[in-house]
Amino acid sequence: MIYFDNAATTHPKPEEVYRAQDTYLRDSANPGRGVHRLAVESARKIYAARIEAASFLGIKDPERLVFTGGCTQSLNMALKGLAWRPGDVVVTSPLEHNSVMRPLRQLEGRCGIKLVAAAYSEEEGVDLRDLESKIGQYRPRLCAVSHASNVTGHLIDLPAVAEICCRLSVPLLVDAAQAAGVVPSGLDHPGISLWAASGHKSLLGPPGVGLLYVAPEIELEPLVAGGTGSRSENLDMPEFYPDHLESGTLAGPAIAALGAGIAWLRAAGPDKVRQHELSLTGKFLDWAATEPAVRLYGPPSGAGRTAIVSFAVAGITADRVADLLDRDFGIAVRAGLHCAASAHETLGTAATGLVRASFGPFNTPAEVDQLCAALSRITAGAARR
Repeated sequence: MIYFDNAATTHPKPEEVYRAQDTYLRDSANPGRGVHRLAVESARKIYAARIEAASFLGIKDPERLVFTGGCTQSLNMALKGLAWRPGDVVVTSPLEHNSVMRPLRQLEGRCGIKLVAAAYSEEEGVDLRDLESKIGQYRPRLCAVSHASNVTGHLIDLPAVAEICCRLSVPLLVDAAQAAGVVPSGLDHPGISLWAASGHKSLLGPPGVGLLYVAPEIELEPLVAGGTGSRSENLDMPEFYPDHLESGTLAGPAIAALGAGIAWLRAAGPDKVRQHELSLTGKFLDWAATEPAVRLYGPPSGAGRTAIVSFAVAGITADRVADLLDRDFGIAVRAGLHCAASAHETLGTAATGLVRASFGPFNTPAEVDQLCAALSRITAGAARR
């Protein structure tokens, strides 16, 4: 199979990732729950992965980097851990994923918060002037933005957004599911208060692990309370991080494998990986520009995007295109709403969905050529009908 669904989860993983997960399962036990050698070795591996991730992301205090069960859990911890009051406003981008919008909708119903979306920009994804205007007008409790859209591939100007939020004293939550490992995290900017990411996408780890950075000035109420292996005599959750938010046995095999994925990415060179992926993206966009039956959604080639392309094919539904690519050509893409109803509402594609191809570090130009050739055959068949 030719795999172009890397925005959902990268595949394959570096060999080091598979080995790290296997080794942890064979040679480790429960971290922080004993002083025997297997427990100590488990804790050491998790600590090493935390240091690796914090160093790669530019986080000065690794203890403020929390391991979670995934980006969705990270975002829920961030959103539901804040103290909300009726009437509090949250300003979002117009391209948010359901992992942001569904918790916010819950808070809207339970706590009486109000949601305000900034305007869409075809060039930048979010209209920064409108975002700044709405933040100035509403003085929100929080601004929440996706660093990169999982539908259009727009890469927002995160330093500009962080500067606006910092200047106007508004906490900023960044959904970095599609950006972590692709571009610098920006976590050295004081305007970023909360930052969430997946381990299994461009950081090249396995499913089952996510990251949440909590800035020192932010305190969250734990979403889950339980054992931490520390301060067990006290029935209150520890106040210190990361234990404050890390209840229960951590997913040690996944965390160790995530550390291996980040180490592989660091050694390969994130900039080189990104240029490779953008080269593949440009190759596809150049072909699509010559194909009248294909309509693209998202920014043009260049630095302001990720390696995600979404498109529609005239005369054939998105799910049918994906099915034909899989069944007849052995090519994996994703079709539908991509768990991002708000983004599709913004694009006017909520009723139809789109086809999404997302390129990864192990894809090749020849594979992109095969995708283009397959789509040419599919569009030709649709035109004949």
